[in-house]
Amino acid sequence: MSKAGLLNGKVAIVTGGGRGIGRSHALTLARHGAAVLVNDLGSGITGSGTDPAPAEAVVAEIQDAGGVAHADTTDIADWNSAGALVDAALTRFGRLDILVNNAGITQYGSIETESAQGWARTLAVNLTGTAALMHWAARHWAAQGPAHGRAVINTSSPAGTNPPPGATSYCVSKAGVAALTVATATELAHLGVRVNALAPMARSRMTDAVPILDDIMRAPEQGFDRMAPDNISRLMLYLASPECRFTGRIFGVDGDDIYLFEGMSAETHLSNGGAAWDQDALARALDSVDQQDRAYMIAPSLHTRAGSPPREALDALDRIARGEAPGIIWRPIDT
Repeated sequence: MSKAGLLNGKVAIVTGGGRGIGRSHALTLARHGAAVLVNDLGSGITGSGTDPAPAEAVVAEIQDAGGVAHADTTDIADWNSAGALVDAALTRFGRLDILVNNAGITQYGSIETESAQGWARTLAVNLTGTAALMHWAARHWAAQGPAHGRAVINTSSPAGTNPPPGATSYCVSKAGVAALTVATATELAHLGVRVNALAPMARSRMTDAVPILDDIMRAPEQGFDRMAPDNISRLMLYLASPECRFTGRIFGVDGDDIYLFEGMSAETHLSNGGAAWDQDALARALDSVDQQDRAYMIAPSLHTRAGSPPREALDALDRIARGEAPGIIWRPIDT
């Protein structure tokens, strides 16, 4: 089979498929033969508003190139609406083989400034929306019985695997997606479903909101564009294809660099030989461990190897979280 027809006869749902990485995913799947349901609510990056135009534009692009696609604006944050989205794919295309959970939003602020509404909406879209679509797809696949070649590709984030300050709910939601991926890979294996996740580093509306990323994200005048969304879609295509032999894995993608995460690995192990620790022995054992408090990881120039974080480090972290100092600073955009 040629690469151009790698997914001939397959049907895919791509959420958040109207722009950025999701658009690239939808175009890539269609280019390789899949019929694609392009789902995008058309909201801003904080989840406000709706607009059918992004999904419709991608569908038009696919159809103009000879592909098969349909636009959908379902809000996948609602559990039952996610079921309706799966039903829509089955009604229009007759089957479902590939689910690409790409839709995501973010809220800006620390745990101190987080609102109940912002927290709930971010987790609803990023985590619950991913879980809901997997639930309804799994129910359909279970009713059909086991079959080879089914794939779920979820979207975690470097902010989920290595959380920075300034977007707490987003970090938590993306860490949850990684855990969801690992847990469900085992649950769905008997149905022939491979479940993997991407933690992508590429240009998007979200990265446009972070000034510290401007230089990193800028496209070169010539040569390889490390931050192009297409770099993420190349791995997505592999994970969606019959060539993939992985399940339950989290893949970081940064240009041509691919990283496989090993869960929340325990890099240090201390043992007391089968006896209960007393406080003095525990303190002595922990004295041998390098101090790498999160404060110092975020503000390495303020790093000290011993003692409490200096006042200036805590002040700097507070300013970073509030968007008032270099670090993770968010532009006030919602487009």
